[in-house]
Amino acid sequence: MSKDQEFHNDIDIIMRVMRHAQAAVKSRFIQEIVPKRLTIVQFNALQHLHWYGHETGMSISELGEHLGLAHNTTSGLVSRLERHGWVVRRRCDQDRRRSRIKLTPQSEELFHEAVDHATNFWQSTFGQLTTQEQENLIDGLKRLKQIMAKPVWPSYAQLHPRDADHLKERFEADLDELAQAKLKLVGMRLILAQIAEKRDEHELAAYLNQAASEEIRHTNQLLVLLGHGENFKTLLSTLVQEDRVVYEELLALLEAAPYAEDDEELVLLQQMVQDNQRYRRWFRSVHKQTNQ
Repeated sequence: MSKDQEFHNDIDIIMRVMRHAQAAVKSRFIQEIVPKRLTIVQFNALQHLHWYGHETGMSISELGEHLGLAHNTTSGLVSRLERHGWVVRRRCDQDRRRSRIKLTPQSEELFHEAVDHATNFWQSTFGQLTTQEQENLIDGLKRLKQIMAKPVWPSYAQLHPRDADHLKERFEADLDELAQAKLKLVGMRLILAQIAEKRDEHELAAYLNQAASEEIRHTNQLLVLLGHGENFKTLLSTLVQEDRVVYEELLALLEAAPYAEDDEELVLLQQMVQDNQRYRRWFRSVHKQTNQ
């Protein structure tokens, strides 16, 4: 075996050992959070709040940037954590309109427990090496760290620039996601209004219809603000494409439906397919006319 082959074999061994070590640490990590009914993403959020917002807390936008998540996604994540007692929202002293996300005593206790769990983990793994083996491993890792630390790795600030253009793009992306979320709210409110009417809850139905109307106005204003209103043809084309996706999903559901032909569920799906075909024909016709 040549020296090059031996070298590459050694590197392969090192990489495999590192992967196994990482898998063992991740396994311990998962065993630690599963009993707490936390997902990995939720625990990551708590970790970032523990590391970077321990004293002052973090805003939704700051936490979202650390996690690489959009504003609405982060907001939903925080709401779930708050509902289960892991975080709390506190009004910012400098601006009472804004909130800061902080850990609760329940979360603080989680990180205290994590230190004990980590100690037990390393005692049962690294602790099995002899004193000499531990010293040799530490010396080797320290030397490897010195060599690998020579390149200037990008900092968090460099990876997540906060210049004006970046902040504008991030803000516009958050506004776009907000517009999409509001579109869903419109549909939910209109459906609930119809249900309320059938239950003779006319006041509630009127309120839901009014709220849906206002959501439509807000969404339209957001789309115009983002410049989407100027690109009507593109939006209409997107609608035609989305209709096709829904149509294909309906057909797939019909094929997989475990019901007899006269069952209510199957009849409903068949009616939805017929309605969707009608929508598609009409929107395709309108889309064709706008492109002429």
